[in-house]
Amino acid sequence: MKFSIQLFILFLVWSGNVLAQDPLRIFGDTVNESSVLQITSFNHYGSGRFNNAFMDKFLFGGHIDQELKDNNFNRLKGLNNFGGEFEQRIDSYTPTVNLFKKEKYGLMLSFSDNHLISANVSKDFFALAMYGNSNYVGDTMDLSYSHAKYQHYQKFSVGFYDKTTLSSVQVSYVSGSKAFDFYAANSFLWTHSALDSVELQLQGEGFSTDTLSPYFAFQGSGFSLDINYNFIFNNKKGDKQIIALKINNLGGIFWNKNTSNYFVDSTTYYTGFNVQDFIGKDSVNNQWNFEDTLGLQTTKNRYGEALPLEITLDKLANRYGNKVQAIFGFKAIITPEYRPYLYGGVYFQPYSKFSASTYLSYGGFAGLRMGLYLNYWPTEKIYLALGTADMIGNISKNFGFGRSAVFSASFKL
Repeated sequence: MKFSIQLFILFLVWSGNVLAQDPLRIFGDTVNESSVLQITSFNHYGSGRFNNAFMDKFLFGGHIDQELKDNNFNRLKGLNNFGGEFEQRIDSYTPTVNLFKKEKYGLMLSFSDNHLISANVSKDFFALAMYGNSNYVGDTMDLSYSHAKYQHYQKFSVGFYDKTTLSSVQVSYVSGSKAFDFYAANSFLWTHSALDSVELQLQGEGFSTDTLSPYFAFQGSGFSLDINYNFIFNNKKGDKQIIALKINNLGGIFWNKNTSNYFVDSTTYYTGFNVQDFIGKDSVNNQWNFEDTLGLQTTKNRYGEALPLEITLDKLANRYGNKVQAIFGFKAIITPEYRPYLYGGVYFQPYSKFSASTYLSYGGFAGLRMGLYLNYWPTEKIYLALGTADMIGNISKNFGFGRSAVFSASFKL
């Protein structure tokens, strides 16, 4: 069991306007001649197979008992995903600074702190980590196509927006804090029937930044382009309709020369069960042995990777439209574990200062979810919003497969 947990941890170490991302934005009046400051926070993680009872203890600590392992193992398929998005953002809109000397365009400045987690674990990899290999005597455990990715970066953005449609274009300098990414190709563990030897075949590659701390660890630089275009038109009844197309994170990060690049393509035969000899630390030199034992090749060099490109298409709610409106949309993130995200629901505004939205969604890093958002305008200069994309996950450990929290506040200055 100690061997399997160490191997799992080793794999993770190798691989390892939030409303701009939130699907339920509300289109109000245009900024016009008022400067606006907006603060937003988007935090979400989820899985298609691992419930909150397991994820809470795995991520934050705690005892994972046999029943908890069994319940999650019985839900697993060939590959099982997990992922999360976390963004804290500040946007400012200044209509009096007119780019290109055109009155219709204002200045837009933004700062955001972003995290992305994206992982796939094979069913046999989970079994190896949680149960060991004793149940697979004379059999092969398939570890192929397991994957883990993490990015932490900040964006300093400048651009312009159309004061009539609120469409915008921004160019960002990206400051890379830390990251890792590891992908396993054809990889297997075969246990001899006599339980005296195993054969481990590993194929994979990846990278990790020189350090995973401190929080703002400047280890790379990059750029991105963000585009938001709002299509505004009237339907047959004369009601204003808004369709928003967004393309975010069109760019990349270039990590510095101290980045560790990994490659492994080897077959290792292991006899006996002295875990220290296989993957533990050398008691004399206090160094990990797995690089030599597993044939892991490590080099230090610069490394470039794409940012998680996002494409969204949303039918926005109109604050000054009907009391009841349909909302729906689509989102995609270009990472292997993120499935196309679809949602649909209802926006309800009983009076001018308050509205609520509820909807069902499917896809992304998780499965079927239900969201709820509350919006409040105490004055015409202040807007507050609080919501979640996963009500069930926020209140249930056994039936929930993720958690979500969204907050936004904007102020006309």
